[in-house]
Amino acid sequence: MKVDLRKIYRFEPVAYEAGAALPTGGNVFYECAECGFVVSSVPYTPAECECGNLKGNKGAVTVADAGKVKLVKGRLK
Repeated sequence: MKVDLRKIYRFEPVAYEAGAALPTGGNVFYECAECGFVVSSVPYTPAECECGNLKGNKGAVTVADAGKVKLVKGRLK
């Protein structure tokens, strides 16, 4: 299911240590640096970015290349 989360949330970049585990949480999202698609860090509906780098469902996200992920926090508009 392709839902453009940018229509619902305002996103702000978050700094994190490269190589560390990506944090998760209700307001934490991952943006694919390759295609720009945003996926929740705890998705309960199927979500996948255009290039396949981020895939999520059932509360977990699979990241193919963490170097191509931008960590962002989202706030409702």
